[in-house]
Amino acid sequence: MIERPIPGEVRMVPIDRVEVLNTRERNGKVFEEIVTNIKTIGLKKPITVTPRPAPDGGERYMLVCGEGRLKAFRSLGETMIPALVVNVSDEDAFIMSLAENIARRQCRSLELLAGIRQLHEQGYAPKVIAEKTGLRQSYV
Repeated sequence: MIERPIPGEVRMVPIDRVEVLNTRERNGKVFEEIVTNIKTIGLKKPITVTPRPAPDGGERYMLVCGEGRLKAFRSLGETMIPALVVNVSDEDAFIMSLAENIARRQCRSLELLAGIRQLHEQGYAPKVIAEKTGLRQSYV
């Protein structure tokens, strides 16, 4: 079960230090709308990341939520992005990311199945996957 993370800290993080954990394809028109909105009114909600040590001794971040916003910032030539930094395990970060995608939009079936398969391969039983994602156990 995901434990509620202690509320994170919002800070500016280097975009080139953020790794996408649960990448997905997005509609080009929707992406352009995100870019235009950010360009026009700014970022309304920071991305969510979890820190990890980098090989160079610095910090890198695994993206939990906000891939579209991150890609939009990159396309605008930005080097830093506001991020809510939370401390969660790799597994909890992946589950949070998958749950965010399920809640935010209609997942394409193949994306959803790939996420469920990855959780299963990590040792999660269908009942646990259903509890963590809000899906029906029969679907899982």
